[in-house]
Amino acid sequence: MSQPKFIHIVYCTFILSGVSIAQNSPVGARSAALGNASVSLSDVWSSFNNQAGLAWLNQMEAAVYYENRFLLPELSSQGLALVIPIKKIGCFDLNFNRFGYSQYNENKFGLAYARNFGPIFSAGIQFNIHWIHIGEGYGDLVTASGEISFQVKPLSRWVIAAHVFNPTRTPLADYNREKIPTIFRLGTSYAFHEKVLATSELQADLDFHPIIRLGVEYHAIEQLFFRIGFSSNPVSPTFGFGLMIKGFKLDAAAAWQPILGFSPQASLSYKFGK
Repeated sequence: MSQPKFIHIVYCTFILSGVSIAQNSPVGARSAALGNASVSLSDVWSSFNNQAGLAWLNQMEAAVYYENRFLLPELSSQGLALVIPIKKIGCFDLNFNRFGYSQYNENKFGLAYARNFGPIFSAGIQFNIHWIHIGEGYGDLVTASGEISFQVKPLSRWVIAAHVFNPTRTPLADYNREKIPTIFRLGTSYAFHEKVLATSELQADLDFHPIIRLGVEYHAIEQLFFRIGFSSNPVSPTFGFGLMIKGFKLDAAAAWQPILGFSPQASLSYKFGK
């Protein structure tokens, strides 16, 4: 198969799977197992899913992620995050996300800052550099974007959150006035019990139909979590688990898309200190 034809197939796969060019897909196997209803969560993967969630973290943490989308290595995605909380100042974060293979890949480098304002409200911002490489002589493209977000805790068990990716409508390329998508996510989560967390969100995009996401997490025992989820447009059920051993946390998930098949994912994080 020729490279231009394969790149065309990759692009069509983006459309069928609801993935946006220039990388604003949720990251982390916990998020994936919950149908990617992660905008109201607070963990190391808030680095990608809602930077305001970083404000509630109080330990330095590093994490890695891998997704084999539809079991095709050419559609794989990798992520790295380093969270650095500083008492009375806020939380800083460095992150990197890569999608694709040698002849077509998207790379996003992010620098985030988040802070809470009392026990109820937190806000976050992020600055991104995007580097997109297309082989066969097409060359490289470099541009930038931003993200803003907040989380509100009306009750100790209830979180409401919102996230906006590329609020300034930054262009992707001069040709045909192509722009990086502007994407809005609004969601909530509620802990019905110390062992059961339910989460939901709505994603709106100026170019695609809205997406509804739902997820439930069950904390079976101290070290073990079970998760299920659902995402619409296209319909995609998800499931997975999480395992905590001392400072390490291993999450695994799989999503099923009726036309394109399974997408297994895994992530590993480590908290430094006690």
